Amino acid sequence: TETYENVHMEVTVNNNSTDPTAAFGIMCNQQPVDSSFYYFAMTPAGEYAIVKASIALSDVFLTNNDKWATSDAITQNASSYRIGADCGNGTLTFYVDGKQIDSVSDSTYTSGGVGLFAWSGEEPSGTDVTFDDFVMTKLGQ
Repeated sequence: TETYENVHMEVTVNNNSTDPTAAFGIMCNQQPVDSSFYYFAMTPAGEYAIVKASIALSDVFLTNNDKWATSDAITQNASSYRIGADCGNGTLTFYVDGKQIDSVSDSTYTSGGVGLFAWSGEEPSGTDVTFDDFVMTKLGQ
């Protein structure tokens, strides 16, 4: 398993979901031993969260007092989104379509694996996304 640190990632998410509570995003600093990691999630309804997942513990939303937040900067029900994440130097920053949505400080995990995810919301068959044009670069370059 490759380990990365201090990275910026971007991916295009083509959204054909019919469920506004479908969610998708980017994971970083996944720990190889226990699957602890950070993830940046958003929904087509304009909700988002930056979250810390730890083995045997409930996920901790590092944004909006441990709850989903809504951002006017996220276009609702768009056919595609360009999402981005910075993971490094103790800071986690989330971008949608080139706009910074939120940023938090947490240095529990400083390196690890990366990934993309999608999950179904209220309608199990309502989530339909594809990922394209994934790019990862070192922060500061």
